[in-house]
Amino acid sequence: MRKSLLATLLTTALWSALAAAEPTYIEKMTGLPAICSIDAIQEETKVWAAERKYGEGSKHWSEAFHHRLDVVRTCVDDAKEKGKALYKAEVDSQPSLKSELADMYVSWLGYLDHLIDDDRDAYRRQYELSANRLKAQIDSM
Repeated sequence: MRKSLLATLLTTALWSALAAAEPTYIEKMTGLPAICSIDAIQEETKVWAAERKYGEGSKHWSEAFHHRLDVVRTCVDDAKEKGKALYKAEVDSQPSLKSELADMYVSWLGYLDHLIDDDRDAYRRQYELSANRLKAQIDSM
């Protein structure tokens, strides 16, 4: 009984310490498209269901398809606004990393723009590469 109680308390204490940690700039920027990606997948599932049930090009499929575009576009626009504010704040706090931050931001914007279509994997890889370059630059400081 004591061991399980001790394990529970230890786990709770560790989780509290982790939960209280402020996410890094890269984690925040990566989280914004992740949310939109989840939205895109959820809406794409509805498009596939409409396609199976009513056929591609049907009224129900078209409505689901256009709703997916609207949902993802709204999420992307919101993420861009939040990301822009995060980017400006990070450049202000880390002016020596301005070039690396700009490269990552450009890749991030490209990735967000392509969350709407099905060609997002190549843009995600490009963003991840630029984020890794920024991590390497930060680690070398």
